[in-house]
Amino acid sequence: MQALIHIAGYLFVPLTKLEAWQSQCKDFCKVHTLKGTVVFSPEGVNIMLAGEEAHIDAFINWLNNFPEFANIKFKHTATSFMPFRRMYVKIKPVLVPGKINPLQESAPQLAPEELKRWYEQGKDFIIIDTRNDYELAIGKFAHALDIHLKEFKDFETALAQLDPALKEKPAVFYCTGGIRCEKAAPLAKRAGFKEVYQLAGGILNYFKECGAAHYQGDCYVFDERVALTPELKIAK
Repeated sequence: MQALIHIAGYLFVPLTKLEAWQSQCKDFCKVHTLKGTVVFSPEGVNIMLAGEEAHIDAFINWLNNFPEFANIKFKHTATSFMPFRRMYVKIKPVLVPGKINPLQESAPQLAPEELKRWYEQGKDFIIIDTRNDYELAIGKFAHALDIHLKEFKDFETALAQLDPALKEKPAVFYCTGGIRCEKAAPLAKRAGFKEVYQLAGGILNYFKECGAAHYQGDCYVFDERVALTPELKIAK
């Protein structure tokens, strides 16, 4: 049996004919024995899949052949077991809650190496975790501000309750893989934060580029692996 690979990726791109995308994707994933979740929405696609390496490569090549998805990027991690029980291809109204279009309103991305440099230089900045409280319980960045989210749909309300003085400092927003911050960061700009960044690729990309530096604990993931260490291994 070939090695099993997990991929995660998303892309904000205007989509129509969602039922057609859903049908094609279901058929392809069934033939290639892939499992996980693919979500199509009028605002784009979000993908978490696992399978044999050759089948994962075939899926990526198939997807990249469509002009709509040519620019999607995936995070790859090896897994010792299949982390999903089934294959779901869903249609949802939005990828992430929040009445904002990341293609029209965005915030600069901060590279993992730059965030690491900020920590090491003692830069005066705040870092805000946009994940749910049960995710933070597994691990978070040093000095990260917990805004006590139960669900991301409450993000704007949580921002409004913060000390207004925080809006004067450079603010970095982060999540697991980056998708929530595509909306969180521009929403923070709307809320009056003066200098806003989103961590490029989220925690998992930071682990890939910088390891455990300035991160405490592991990273919760939405499959049966439960959490990954900063070495991108399954946490015990």
